[in-house]
Amino acid sequence: MTALYATYCIIDSDGRVPEGITGLHGGVVWNLPYRGIGVVVSLLAGPVQDIVAGAVQHEAVVEQLMWTHTVLPMRFPTVFVSQEAILGMMSQRYDGFRENLGRLCHQVEFGIRVLWPVANCPAAQFRVQVPHESSGKQYMRERYRQYQCRQVLSEQADQFGRKLDAVLSEFVTAKRLRKTGAGAFAFDGVYLVDWDKGAAFRRAFAEARSCEPDFEYLLSGPWPPYSFVAG
Repeated sequence: MTALYATYCIIDSDGRVPEGITGLHGGVVWNLPYRGIGVVVSLLAGPVQDIVAGAVQHEAVVEQLMWTHTVLPMRFPTVFVSQEAILGMMSQRYDGFRENLGRLCHQVEFGIRVLWPVANCPAAQFRVQVPHESSGKQYMRERYRQYQCRQVLSEQADQFGRKLDAVLSEFVTAKRLRKTGAGAFAFDGVYLVDWDKGAAFRRAFAEARSCEPDFEYLLSGPWPPYSFVAG
């Protein structure tokens, strides 16, 4: 069987990557250089059978490289049949890769999700069921009550999100906030943060959390800038 090439990320270097990084199927990871940048690859003996384990290993490679390089993560699985095919892709997308690497240099991603307090959880608000024998008027009243609950929760989520975002935005380069409405989360967003501001960002998050202790806060990162690669 012809060997395949698994690709993990584009990096801002045409030199060697740190030794000891293991790719899919236990393959040795190396950098294939192209005009001052590179694409990190490893050989595959065949298709990846365990998709979940493969995705985890793919991300592990990218996350190890983020500590030594600016990385542009590639989707799993991105596989090529030859080095010539990889270099052809690099040629076609070179300008975009260069732009992204310059823009994301020294940047990492943090994810923040905030869950509603138990008393205000949307699941608790909407779990009341109208019995089958209820009248149509009762049914419509219940539907309207749930609609009002959603509206109130959506407004509360917007207010909470603006307040939290205002505290964090001082330390970020870019952000992507997802509309939560009356869903499971009161806030859901990702932030691009300069390495040097990471500690300040975490402190601001901790202070904001202490001001609203009834919510449950989830902070993840630092990660490679998955959400901010353009194109």
